[in-house]
Amino acid sequence: MKKLIFQTALLCLCLIFFGNNVKAQFNPFANDQKMLTAGIGFSSWGTPIFGRLVFPVADYITVGGSLSYQSNSERFLGGKWKHTIVGIGARGNYHFNELLGVSDEWDFYAGATLGYYVWNTKAQSGFLDDDIYTGSGSGGLGLGIQIGGRYFFNDKFAVNLEYGGGSVLSSGTLGLTIML
Repeated sequence: MKKLIFQTALLCLCLIFFGNNVKAQFNPFANDQKMLTAGIGFSSWGTPIFGRLVFPVADYITVGGSLSYQSNSERFLGGKWKHTIVGIGARGNYHFNELLGVSDEWDFYAGATLGYYVWNTKAQSGFLDDDIYTGSGSGGLGLGIQIGGRYFFNDKFAVNLEYGGGSVLSSGTLGLTIML
């Protein structure tokens, strides 16, 4: 998994380096375009993968949804445990581009996500004389906040970095955005 994180970070750095030759004069809010972002997250419960679809609803305000999946294994109490978590969320962001006076190739935002998480835990071996334990549950509704930014290479692609709190993806995400 560390190799995947390194490769994704290297790809993003290459895109930024080579993308600097293409100065995007592009404002996604002027075109009412949807933004699809996919990537990896950073969490103490494994490396989540995620997808988000957002669209503008007013000047510099977007709403949308997110879906995430992660799996993690650990050794505890003499056994091996496997955890999987699936999350779905509704999100809204305010984009500070005009307020900060930044160029259109940048997008800085902050907002909130209302999410619901379902998890499954399974003891795979060595627990209670090899009795297999399984358990699952849901986290109910949870509210998280996020702050992030995007750099547009051109009018179709951007790299996205986001930090958030209050969710399974609480340490942050790194992804690529495609304009639809």
